Amino acid sequence: MNYKDSPIILSEIKKAPKILVNCHRGPDSDSIGSALAMAKVIQKIGGQVTVICPSDIPSDLMFLPGADEIIRVNYTSFDFSSYDLFMILDSSTYSMVTGLKDSDKPGIRSIVIDHHFSNEKFGDINLVDSEVTSTGELLYGLFLDWDVTISGDTANCLLTGIIGDTGTFQYQNVGEKTLRIAADLIEKGANKDEIVFNLYRNIEFREVKMWGKFIERMMIEDGFVWSAIPLPIYRDLGEYTYAKEDVANFFAPIVKGTEFGIVMVEVSENVLSVSFRSRTGFDVAKVAAEIGGGGHKAAAGARIEGLPFQEAVNEVLKAARKHVQKD
Repeated sequence: MNYKDSPIILSEIKKAPKILVNCHRGPDSDSIGSALAMAKVIQKIGGQVTVICPSDIPSDLMFLPGADEIIRVNYTSFDFSSYDLFMILDSSTYSMVTGLKDSDKPGIRSIVIDHHFSNEKFGDINLVDSEVTSTGELLYGLFLDWDVTISGDTANCLLTGIIGDTGTFQYQNVGEKTLRIAADLIEKGANKDEIVFNLYRNIEFREVKMWGKFIERMMIEDGFVWSAIPLPIYRDLGEYTYAKEDVANFFAPIVKGTEFGIVMVEVSENVLSVSFRSRTGFDVAKVAAEIGGGGHKAAAGARIEGLPFQEAVNEVLKAARKHVQKD
């Protein structure tokens, strides 16, 4: 058995008539892929399930079966009372779930399933495995423990999460186990070519234009590169929420002579969204933690609220410089 809590979680699902599954704010491929995979397995077990998200679903992930049925919600007004269980996936904090800085957890039983080492274990049951590459990989092991048949659609969702969270198997935490899981998912019906096409070869033109602005504003310092976009420019470029993550994945970790890269966007007044990507094995999670964020050694993030754009950027750079000098 991969996880000792697997039977406990399965028992909770079987006795819950109506179940909620989350996608976190600003959902990525692992968040959506994991949520849809879990929903499909719950349906196979016989439960009623609803998938919710506080943000819009990125267009490049709408190819996944069930993505068009995800319901966008406002957690300040959402009614949890008609549900019996909340499955919280790929979210290290409850604010990541809701997109709100402060909010009360619902009064229903919750199960947290995640792969971030910074997870605050805020559920009634917490299954956190920071040794796996993604929540998709964790769910693969969980589903094996449950002895459920992984359908082609479920395999496609899981592999989408794994491919997205490993940067197409580029990150240093990818080893033989992950590659064997990916091969098994392809054997079960996952379409690797469809996933890669939609994630990396299906970019909206407005996002490509935004990439140019990030690159134009990119600066290099001792050990890292960084780029920061203020709110007026972000608005002029169409407020494409997910461009930052793609820039972080594609450009932040590639510059010769650097350890890591930082991409920052002021997404609303005095709210700076920050992504870190490592190039050489430098632990960017330590930098993210310095400013209240978290994540993994190779990829991490943070959100600074309440400071003007330049002050927030300076806080990020201060933390980055401190850790470059320390290491």
